[in-house]
Amino acid sequence: MKKIFFLLILIIICLFNINYNQFETKYNPIYYTKLNVNESLDDVQCPIPRKDRVANYTGIQCVWSSIETLGRWAEEPKLINPPLTSRSNCKSYSDPHRAGLLLESLNVKFVQATNREKCLELIRIAMKEKRGCLWNIKGHAMVLVHFDEQNNIFKWIDNSDSSLNIQTGTIDRFNQVFQNWILVIYADKDIIKYKNYKADNLKIIDENDKEIIADKNYFQYPEKYLEIN
Repeated sequence: MKKIFFLLILIIICLFNINYNQFETKYNPIYYTKLNVNESLDDVQCPIPRKDRVANYTGIQCVWSSIETLGRWAEEPKLINPPLTSRSNCKSYSDPHRAGLLLESLNVKFVQATNREKCLELIRIAMKEKRGCLWNIKGHAMVLVHFDEQNNIFKWIDNSDSSLNIQTGTIDRFNQVFQNWILVIYADKDIIKYKNYKADNLKIIDENDKEIIADKNYFQYPEKYLEIN
């Protein structure tokens, strides 16, 4: 009986390790794509600016780089003061379990999934709300910023690309490489809906009572909003 009991315990431990080992990140060498100085965010569902994108400095902290990018975009102080990737416990490998434990310890609101159907549901919500999300391929985590199933296009930021350009691929390719881990960050003060507000073309009455149509780019919108209670 004792042998059977210990055998069962061993099987459970092995299953637990397999469950998380499939998501564990690995070393990803830094590479360079030509800096896209004319990059446009107008058609990107989650227009995360270059200043909020965080590199995979150690080559093995892609999860933490992705989470810090999402934290900067959401302006969540718990993830950026100090920067998450600068902390001693965020310079190495990770997986859904370890990422969840750290975020819980910081009292950061998040939702994650490791089931394909639930992952796709979270992606659609994150894109609709313009939050972005962490997504993974084998051994590597990145930030998903666009997921257009109708037009077969997805876009992402690879933290191992030193240029941190937004890259583009097909949904078909996404389905081939995606390894079923999605994580979404929610800041305590949820300002995403304000940060992403962009006016459509507006009717303006000038000083001569003449009506003109102004392009949305005619106005400058602040990147940060003061919430008044």
